[in-house]
Amino acid sequence: MSNLVFVTGDYCSGSTLVSTLFRKSGKYYCLYEPLHARLPEFLILRPNSDPYDHHFFAEDNYREMARFDRIADLHSPKWGLSNLYLRPDADADDLYRYMSYVIGSSFGSFPRVMFKENCIAFRLGWIRAKFPSAKIVHIHRDAESQWRSNVRRAQEFLRKEDVGQDAVTYNGFNVATFCEDLKSTFPELDAGNFSSGYERFQKLWELSYAENQKYADISVSYREITGDFEPTWARVWTCVGAPPIDVGALKQYVVPPEKQKDFVKDSSPVAKYTHAVINRFKARYARARLRARNLLHKRKVQESP
Repeated sequence: MSNLVFVTGDYCSGSTLVSTLFRKSGKYYCLYEPLHARLPEFLILRPNSDPYDHHFFAEDNYREMARFDRIADLHSPKWGLSNLYLRPDADADDLYRYMSYVIGSSFGSFPRVMFKENCIAFRLGWIRAKFPSAKIVHIHRDAESQWRSNVRRAQEFLRKEDVGQDAVTYNGFNVATFCEDLKSTFPELDAGNFSSGYERFQKLWELSYAENQKYADISVSYREITGDFEPTWARVWTCVGAPPIDVGALKQYVVPPEKQKDFVKDSSPVAKYTHAVINRFKARYARARLRARNLLHKRKVQESP
């Protein structure tokens, strides 16, 4: 599958920007976080990013996968949160079946496919073994900037300053969850080795960066994309072997960090609260629909001869 591209990067690294650029090019069928633990729910909700995420121009990211009718049957929430490390020769038949389904279904609609995910850094050896012709694009950000973005977004989401960021158990964007899952392979991630949330995050960042560098066909930084876009994206485009495009036309979707405040409307506390309440209601509705679907499916299975 030489027309398959995996986009890999940590949360808050700029991976959504890279995904948006692939989508805006019009040359790829874009799969946005197919392994996310809440994907079946999101396919009902079809959520857009909150303003504080700084995911500019990223609308209805899950629309492509909403067309696939077998995702709820094949998807497992565990893939987004556990078993994060896979050896190249690991047995993960259920994951391979699911990925083959979403990728194959995408190729049924378009000649090129982009698969963006934030939890595959420690599975890239396995992905390389299963999809040897695919290209892997790694997006990264310096650890301090990525940490600040992580904490800021957690603070905005929870609407408070103290989100536990000083503790080694800090779990914004699953930092502690990932460390706990990976510590059997990387014992240096054990909480007892650190005195702060940032220290533990930094070690996870270092290990993730090393794995991504090991397997990626090309690795670019968020700073390069936002500060020197055209030559940087030309390198990415050449690497993945995509058809020629007007790279300069995509620059409009790249907002440098120093200009991002101008793109974010500072909503009133009442508006933020109302938005949060509506989102919680929509999430409950989506979960209720999924429960009803699962019960109906289970009943049909029991009634079948």
